[in-house]
Amino acid sequence: MSRYRAILEYDGTDFSGFQLQLGIRTVQGEVERALSHIACKNRVVIYGSGRTDAGVHAKGQVFAFDLDWKHNELDLLRAINSVLAKDVAVKEICVVDDNFNPRREAIWRNYQYKIYNSTTRSPLHERDCWIVNKKLEIDNMILGGEFLLGEHDFASFGKAPDRHGHTVRDVLKIEWMNDNDMIIMDIVGNAFLYRMVRSIVGTLYMVGTGVWSPTYVQDVLDARNRNMSGPLAPAKGLTLMHVQF
Repeated sequence: MSRYRAILEYDGTDFSGFQLQLGIRTVQGEVERALSHIACKNRVVIYGSGRTDAGVHAKGQVFAFDLDWKHNELDLLRAINSVLAKDVAVKEICVVDDNFNPRREAIWRNYQYKIYNSTTRSPLHERDCWIVNKKLEIDNMILGGEFLLGEHDFASFGKAPDRHGHTVRDVLKIEWMNDNDMIIMDIVGNAFLYRMVRSIVGTLYMVGTGVWSPTYVQDVLDARNRNMSGPLAPAKGLTLMHVQF
């Protein structure tokens, strides 16, 4: 029996999030079903680096699992992918220490949020972007995001995933990239609250449309009140890109 670490990519559109839920299609459920199939119907449990909401995508989700496998890692990767659905795939796999826990040992996480900013909709981006037809002033969004850098209490932007958890997080980077109609926010933090990134995007959207000034982001942060932040950006624009250990 060995412990493996795997990197997972998925289109979250048709999933009800990552975490296992009875009677509902989830990423964890699909992966555990595939692993249990190649383990001769013995149940295999996976441990993810974090949970993504319904509709959120991933390019670099990390999970660990224990399996008695007699062949090499490449054969294992091929075996898993041969029984996984088309909207989820294992990209890399390796043997790790028996005590490796991806959620506990992650030191930072990187997400991207994509906005298609155009007066006409785009069928090609319908599944992976927030389509916004109001003109966004990206320079103001950049200024607003600067107030969120560093370690703060982000209670205005989300809640702790655990009942008695705290809401202090450390945001290491917020960068915006603009390529014609495509606007991408790249954000890195030690961890994120439940729906925190989508709430940050919604708040900066209010700045980008001119409803709020960039400095108002500081007021939202200081309030520690979820009712103060902007609208929750749609899940489909969010992708977990990378987890660093």
